[in-house]
Amino acid sequence: MTDKKREQAEERMREAIRLAADGTRRVSPNPRTGALILRNGKIIGRGRHECCGQAHAEVNAIRHAGGDVAGCDMVVTLEPCCHTGKTPPCTDAIIRAGIRNVYVGMTDPNPLVSGKGIAILRDAGVRVVENILPEACAALNQPFIKMMTVGFPYVIAKMGMTLDGYIADGRKQSKWITSDLSRKKVHEMRAAADAVLVGIGTVLADDPLLTVRDAEGEDPVRVVFDPEGILSENTRLVRSAGDIPLTVIAGPAATTEWRTRMENMKVRVIATSGIGADGLKDGLKQLGEQGIHAVLAEGGGRLHSMLAERDLIDRLELFIAPELLGGGVRMMPVPPRKVSEALRLVSSAWEPSGPDMHVSGVLRNY
Repeated sequence: MTDKKREQAEERMREAIRLAADGTRRVSPNPRTGALILRNGKIIGRGRHECCGQAHAEVNAIRHAGGDVAGCDMVVTLEPCCHTGKTPPCTDAIIRAGIRNVYVGMTDPNPLVSGKGIAILRDAGVRVVENILPEACAALNQPFIKMMTVGFPYVIAKMGMTLDGYIADGRKQSKWITSDLSRKKVHEMRAAADAVLVGIGTVLADDPLLTVRDAEGEDPVRVVFDPEGILSENTRLVRSAGDIPLTVIAGPAATTEWRTRMENMKVRVIATSGIGADGLKDGLKQLGEQGIHAVLAEGGGRLHSMLAERDLIDRLELFIAPELLGGGVRMMPVPPRKVSEALRLVSSAWEPSGPDMHVSGVLRNY
């Protein structure tokens, strides 16, 4: 491939990435994908995976182009699937449509597909060019990639804090440290996540609903880490469990009677044998096995501390308000570490959020 052709392929791949990222509905446990159909270098079809169980990006792009795409090129962010799940294999659709060249952003980490989809296309005479902006394509689907390679959900820790590092005052009240705009961004994060997670302390202090209200999108699964099994039927979370999914991660101290009461209120209970951070880690792993790939951990401080203690945080979303409290609840009180062992961001972005500062940082890439 000449430098000019690669440059053109990368330009089209960036457009396919933007197309994939523009979807407003969650697609988990599937990955976000975008695809373009080109005839003589001109885009004639666009498609993305809109929702789990519906057609994949490749099929939607072929349909958008009108179906008559023999001899055309395809640009797709992820290796086309070659197995039958809720939809037929995309490789079959590409071959049947007579696509001539396929430019692939990255190999699918799913062992059912990885490398096999590309091999099937090549065996059918389709020319495949791999690794067009693979890092940018991978950034689209960090939760999916982590589940496929590590077998554990992608954890995003969200915190709102003052300049002097407090997330609540001495009475454990946090309403409202951050601005309206920052809270709106948090609701957008909820809409993008598969689940939102809080500790039982946050429920006792705030009685939250944990729904999406100030943004477009669907409510995530709401999850409470409640190792002792003390969540009350009178909380807004439990009262709304029949309409909006609620899961509780409970430890061995939770009684059978309490679990029965929760289940009678339509609450799903995940039982763990571990204590403290070990129980939290086990509960998250079970969530991943149930198709939850991206977890937004909203607090409180003890929950974030346990996540940090077990090195479970993949991304940090921190909103810093221009305020000083001088005392109260500290942000993420992690056990002391040496400078050489500090949790370090491999990449970060800083931007104003109304009067606040929003820091978005990645601790690891997959």
